[in-house]
Amino acid sequence: MCSKKRWFEHLSHVNPLFSSRPTFGAVLLFSLLATSCYKPEDGLGVDLLPPDALLNAVEVDTSAVVAWSSVGTPVRTSNLSRTLLGSYVDDRFGLANASIVTQVRLSTNGVGENQDPANLFCDSLVLSLVYDEGSYGYGNLDPQVVKVLELAEFFPNDTSYTSDRLPSVTSWNDLVVAGRDVFTPQPLSTPVIDGVTLKPQLRIPLDPALGQRFLSRFGELEMSTNEEFLKFFKGLWVLTDNGQQDPYQAAVLYMAMLDAQTKLTLYYRDVSVPDTLTFDFLINDNGVRFTHMMFDHSQAVDPGLPQALADTSLGQERIYVQSMGGVKSWVHFPDLTTYPEKGLRNLAKAELVIPLEGTYYPGYVPPVQLFLVRKGSDGQDLFLPDQLSAQGNIGGFYNPLTKEYRFIITRWAQEVLNGTMDNTPLSIGPGSNGVSMNRVVLSGPEHPERPMKLLLTFTTS
Repeated sequence: MCSKKRWFEHLSHVNPLFSSRPTFGAVLLFSLLATSCYKPEDGLGVDLLPPDALLNAVEVDTSAVVAWSSVGTPVRTSNLSRTLLGSYVDDRFGLANASIVTQVRLSTNGVGENQDPANLFCDSLVLSLVYDEGSYGYGNLDPQVVKVLELAEFFPNDTSYTSDRLPSVTSWNDLVVAGRDVFTPQPLSTPVIDGVTLKPQLRIPLDPALGQRFLSRFGELEMSTNEEFLKFFKGLWVLTDNGQQDPYQAAVLYMAMLDAQTKLTLYYRDVSVPDTLTFDFLINDNGVRFTHMMFDHSQAVDPGLPQALADTSLGQERIYVQSMGGVKSWVHFPDLTTYPEKGLRNLAKAELVIPLEGTYYPGYVPPVQLFLVRKGSDGQDLFLPDQLSAQGNIGGFYNPLTKEYRFIITRWAQEVLNGTMDNTPLSIGPGSNGVSMNRVVLSGPEHPERPMKLLLTFTTS
């Protein structure tokens, strides 16, 4: 297992050994193939002009393209369908470390009104996090060290929280039962508890002293309503402390936070009752939950990404895209505004083709879809007109057969030619950006084998 260092310490050494472990790759690749049905788009965009106008078409595949990568901006992760937990070292992207910040809520008001706290004793306290059914994670099923801390701050539910939001805690005292903090993910295993078969889940035993603390307030103001309870107990921060990791080791896991079995369960005894009793603290849409992310791209074994972030000119050969605010890339078409002076004003089609660069590790499959985004006059991110059109035919889906992404950006390019839209750079980002850990390395416009290209088809009649 990994050496026991604090989860947030930077690693001083990476061992570039390939590790052959069970991966999510087969599951994720099957999902990718099943969900990203590829459809030829050769005719898209021609609806802008009458069919007979295509008889005098001029095709251009040498339009200048400039591409580069930059450190990503934090993304919203609060109150989404799932949160992320775990860490791994990607050979090309370095360290990715995800942790969960969540409130827990009373499942009913007036808890313990007819019970005497002096007669209540905690048997155990278990935090259950259900694995997401659609995709269990990104990486390998190696053991990870999980820690749970108590939050010191209240998070209002009417506020959005991003991936860089670092919570404050009451102390660094781990709430996980000593000696039971190492977990091997089993996303296909269904635990049986008290004769009931549950969904695959991570079950984290917490210190019974916390459970006893809850019991001591049964029948008191703190257990009367959720408003009062959240003043008493702000919530939990669930993180991993995996120390130094080898490349390809472990994973970021996907947790279904809105599943009814994702909860905090208190098992306790009342001396006046022979049976063990239970009380559920809920994790649901009424409470705050979000993912905090930490990246260290310097830990990449391949120096390409750190070099590309330091020297944007290297994007001409390859660019990088990583979810959760890790890395984004940009494309710009400086020649686009020059075509009208050459007599080329009417576009039948503009298509951006971005091939995958090289191969990828099976556990790190490419995003199913990428998005192109432009900047508005106030610096806000805006979809291209092609994304917003009634047809919505912009594309951007990964084709596993041709190993490339294709975008139809005819409407945007035509508005640039018309002078009704500025020719600003477009950013490239992954779909499911706040709930997945996907990443991909793409060919730049000067890649020696499969370059990125902007394909333009003009009509001259």
